[in-house]
Amino acid sequence: MIANVIDKLQKIISTLWGWAGSLIAFILTWLVTWIGDTREMCVYLVLAAIILDLIWGIASSAKRGSFAMSIGFTKTCIKLAVYMSILTIVVIAEKALSDNWDIMFRLASSVLIVAEAVSIFGHILIIKPDTPVIKLLWKVLKSEVAKKLNIEVKDIEEYINNNSNGNTIN
Repeated sequence: MIANVIDKLQKIISTLWGWAGSLIAFILTWLVTWIGDTREMCVYLVLAAIILDLIWGIASSAKRGSFAMSIGFTKTCIKLAVYMSILTIVVIAEKALSDNWDIMFRLASSVLIVAEAVSIFGHILIIKPDTPVIKLLWKVLKSEVAKKLNIEVKDIEEYINNNSNGNTIN
């Protein structure tokens, strides 16, 4: 699971879209300071992203005709443990530097939210391949969709063409 997160993070920061998404998520976590405590709000946003990924994952499994509730919940529990461990380590590091310095926590939260967003967008493309906004991110999402469908990246175009009319995968 940790290797998977690291792999996703490397893919995210290797593209312009990844940097742009991270910047947007970072800015959004910065803006939520108006709503409440920064660390608390960041944790809520990370939890919301994990839950949304679970919901979209269940929906994409249903579209493919496979039952993945237990697998989805298992992966969600593992993600929660890994992400909360990462955020706990960041909090400890921040406390060592300064009590009121939240930049590392915001940055870590932003990266985790973007990693979840990539997964969510992959699920959305599986469910509705002709989604215009998500298709803008197609190059970033190709490998994510291929991994979710257990097919080769080169076969993604064929999958999208065959399923853009709403067919169910068997």
